[in-house]
Amino acid sequence: MVELALSHEHVASLTLPFMSLEIYADEVLPSARLQELSKLVEKAWPLFLYIAEQEKLYEELTLNIQKKILEVELVWTNNQTMQTLNQEYRQKEGPTDVLTFTLLADAEDPDLWMSLPVLQLGSIFISVDYAQNAIAETPDVPLERYLIERFVHGMLHLFGMHHDTMEKFEKVVTIQNRVLESVFQ
Repeated sequence: MVELALSHEHVASLTLPFMSLEIYADEVLPSARLQELSKLVEKAWPLFLYIAEQEKLYEELTLNIQKKILEVELVWTNNQTMQTLNQEYRQKEGPTDVLTFTLLADAEDPDLWMSLPVLQLGSIFISVDYAQNAIAETPDVPLERYLIERFVHGMLHLFGMHHDTMEKFEKVVTIQNRVLESVFQ
């Protein structure tokens, strides 16, 4: 078993009437860049939720968001942490771009979770190192855009969407692109 000591600093708290998002980070980017990313997440998040409602993603969770407060955790981290998480929880070697740890979407007893007034959807870990390496190969994609795309991807997983078929993959990409087009217009 791999031990993991997480030491993330709190970067921002974002709140909507029915959802809160806590953002944390390792020492992966300068503070000003983390604040810029937080502002982009703050812009992308309500757009994602609007599109999620249009696409009926809430139904996948059998969720009535009018009566619940949803919580999400976002962590900007590095390849070392991602490699450890990937090995421990997925038994895969090496780092990856995004890992999502869902609580509600994968709950064995969703009724138990649904009885709570506050629902913790889960955590999204995104490797800034991985993103920087990925955009080095495609320099026309800004780091911020890549990271926000990974955030939206993680949110889709928290809402129970997977991309294990071509049809589902296309839906994931379509939703990601809709959010990105609105954020980066």
